[in-house]
Amino acid sequence: MMIASAAIVSTAGLIFRSLDNIDPFGVVFFRGLALSFVMLVVLTALYRQRVFSAIWSIGRQGILGALFFTGAQTFYVFAFSNTTVANTTFTIALAPFITALIAFFVIGERIDRATQLAMATASIGIFSIIVNDVTSEGLVGVVFALMTAFCFSCFAVTLRRNRHVEMLPVLLLTGLFSMVVGLIFSQWSAVPEIRDIALCFIWGGVLQGCGQTLLVLSTKVLKAAEIPLIMLLEFALGPIWVWIFFDEFVSHGTLFGGGLIFLSVFGLAMYEIFKQRTKG
Repeated sequence: MMIASAAIVSTAGLIFRSLDNIDPFGVVFFRGLALSFVMLVVLTALYRQRVFSAIWSIGRQGILGALFFTGAQTFYVFAFSNTTVANTTFTIALAPFITALIAFFVIGERIDRATQLAMATASIGIFSIIVNDVTSEGLVGVVFALMTAFCFSCFAVTLRRNRHVEMLPVLLLTGLFSMVVGLIFSQWSAVPEIRDIALCFIWGGVLQGCGQTLLVLSTKVLKAAEIPLIMLLEFALGPIWVWIFFDEFVSHGTLFGGGLIFLSVFGLAMYEIFKQRTKG
């Protein structure tokens, strides 16, 4: 399920590049609408008459998590708008290390030496990506991608700190909050084409809604260290789709930086798996 989730979500950049005449906040709105609908259907199927009590049970911490995830989803769209899919996905791959830093300061989780080494290596990678785009508009996109990773990490730490919070109702709130953000800030200078709306619904409903549901279900059977390994599939496939269908060029600096980030995440995940098996 986790592999299916990663493969589904990896086509997000391809869908965004296929959009013709819709502003980024419009994308945020229609993605949120689709995500809300899909998550309401999923929650109704799982909880039936208890669906509203399940939503209510997430409390203030669940709402905070939804706000962080809404920020991540919004910055994600703007990252695609201002830089390449490769720059976006490789930068967001830093999320596990940003999560470790936030968890250290907020909930006191210790950062071991292996994680510190991986973070240092990944920092060189993101530096390579930034230097590669420092003279172009792409730098703005990299900053948006970093904000995406930061907001997602805050979301992850919020849920980690409150393990009783169910994630699926949080995703429903994320969709609703995204609709509000898009509705308020979109220019709506022209009525979006039906094709663009349909693509946004596929992105928010199928890719995000179904993909995130598969992610949540798979985390119940996978070990924590195995999840980043499979999520690397998403970051690897994303640039490949737009290269095949849109011939979107990936610079050598981006490839080098992305490779270092991949190596860092992969190496740390393998280390954690080895450590768990040794203890077992």
